Amino acid sequence: MLSRKLLKTFHIKTYGCQANIADSIKLSEELANIGLFEVDSLEEADLFVINSCSVRQKSEDKVYGWGRILGKYTVKPYIVLTGCIVGSARGKRRRFSFKELERKTPWVNMYVEPNDLLSVPDRLLEKGFTTKESYENRKNYNTNEIGEKSFCKLSDFSVKKENIENALVNISYGCDNFCTYCVVPYARGEEVSRSQGDILAEVKEAVKKGAKKITLCGQNVNSWGLNREAKFKLRTGGVLPPELGDKLPFTKLLHDVNQIEGIKEIEFISSNPFDFTQDLIDALKLEKISNYLHIAVQSGNNDILQKMNRRHTVEEFKSLINKIRKVRPDMEFGTDVIVGFPSETRDQFMDTADLFRKVKFSVAFISMYSQRKGTAAALLKDDVSRKEKRWRHNYLLSLWREIKNEK
Repeated sequence: MLSRKLLKTFHIKTYGCQANIADSIKLSEELANIGLFEVDSLEEADLFVINSCSVRQKSEDKVYGWGRILGKYTVKPYIVLTGCIVGSARGKRRRFSFKELERKTPWVNMYVEPNDLLSVPDRLLEKGFTTKESYENRKNYNTNEIGEKSFCKLSDFSVKKENIENALVNISYGCDNFCTYCVVPYARGEEVSRSQGDILAEVKEAVKKGAKKITLCGQNVNSWGLNREAKFKLRTGGVLPPELGDKLPFTKLLHDVNQIEGIKEIEFISSNPFDFTQDLIDALKLEKISNYLHIAVQSGNNDILQKMNRRHTVEEFKSLINKIRKVRPDMEFGTDVIVGFPSETRDQFMDTADLFRKVKFSVAFISMYSQRKGTAAALLKDDVSRKEKRWRHNYLLSLWREIKNEK
């Protein structure tokens, strides 16, 4: 049972991608602004926030496992669960019921959807866990509404050094791609872009605080600033709609960020092959753009890519890599791959291995397919055995390490 009335300290555990990390940093800033102190261990925390990932079942199981850990505590912190698990159960595109989540996490005191994360300080005040005085002392709390999403500027206080030197800036939330294996469109909702003014203001504020590297984050950064109609035209015809001119909005954003003094390096993640237009390729020549680029391929076989609802072919992916290398010969590539997708044969998997030999990825996140409730792929028979998935994972990982050592 919670024995603390006023909360004085907090600890945040973050799972998943850079978008979640960026969200946790923002929340830590707002909690500090209402007088709470961040601590490094759960034992010292009055407030414990779990920012969850839902990309694989293993990711969700890590969250559910906290019930066993917290059960050992005589005095429990106040527990807030947020992130993609909550979005999957409470969002407009929910994959499973909220009652199911409550049943699995009876030890949670408050559930917060990821797009409503910055409401936590208000909720704590309403419950009497913070004082009105500390709440009113918050600095620079300035929230802008975009649809149903809330975003807050960086606040004016000292944060951890590692969070300052490489500032993670979310430029969009959500996703409309609906790859058949993916939970993000359900957990994060529809794709919504932040305004250019808010993004640039946050970047400049981060630079003032000492940031030298800026990482622009989103589930699909290339489509930042595009509406659904424009994305459809781009992906079906391969060209930008005339009303957008000859450059992606994201390309223009990169040029603007590149002009901000004090920045030494710009990175962005994640990119998809089907939105990588020539103007964006040309923008990679900008002096501050990192020499590392992450582009998810997911499979090296066209039949599997089609079943995944990916909007590119292997040939198009290879062509894109070659075009980028002509512009930036020193560019290093990272990717995401799923092995053991439903119906994938050993020969189809070997096509992915062949792609690894040709592209020579510097970074590779290799995952065994995990059936996710509520996704389109969950309707397919998960017919690749776990033993075979593990073999493919180990084979591809060993191959990647071998290729990397040869470079």
